[in-house]
Amino acid sequence: MSPLELLPILKQHRPFAILSSFALALLYAEEGWASYNFWQRRPLNEAAVLIALVTWIALMGYLVSFFLPPRLVADTWDHPRAWGVFSNVTVWSVGITVAINVVAYGLLLYLVDFDLTASYTLLRDVYVYTLFAMVLFHGMLLYVRYMQFLYQTPDHVQPIKVISVSAALGGLILLVGGFLFLLDLYHLENAPAAQKAMFGWHVYVRALYSLTLALGAYAWHLRWIADH
Repeated sequence: MSPLELLPILKQHRPFAILSSFALALLYAEEGWASYNFWQRRPLNEAAVLIALVTWIALMGYLVSFFLPPRLVADTWDHPRAWGVFSNVTVWSVGITVAINVVAYGLLLYLVDFDLTASYTLLRDVYVYTLFAMVLFHGMLLYVRYMQFLYQTPDHVQPIKVISVSAALGGLILLVGGFLFLLDLYHLENAPAAQKAMFGWHVYVRALYSLTLALGAYAWHLRWIADH
């Protein structure tokens, strides 16, 4: 099979890619807002510009990570199976995602004037956002694309395996999400009294928003898996 024959599948799901990019970018806007409030190292006007820049770079970067890799597919790609093509596209997406977050982390560090306490806090948050985008969004898209290909191939899909994988994904989302939320609650309990209210808003808004995104991506994947 020529890699170009898989382009119709690779070019599907544009609404998912666009909505996901906007949704993920808002995480960085909230992170910038929280960083400014916790470590006010820049004037408000300068901070607003930096937060807007971080958000814009995240948005454009995620759009590129979804839409550019499928355009790189060519007949010269030597993969004996469709999985190789799909996974290669995802590797490009993951690489772009990592680059986006490196740039975003650098700008956030500049926002807080390279404060040492802020640096490791931001490193943790940006690292989680990177994994969140790579595993849940690009990973889920890879799974849906590959299943769509298998659904077109007679006798290549075993419903029990599909159900098991989807159930495992749902359990993983709840397990990791619960762990990260408990970790944030621990930091909330140890936050300075003057910052506790602001930190509480940061923790709960981010946690509930991230959970909504995760459940939305999971529901989207179920819709496509069940539609064949």
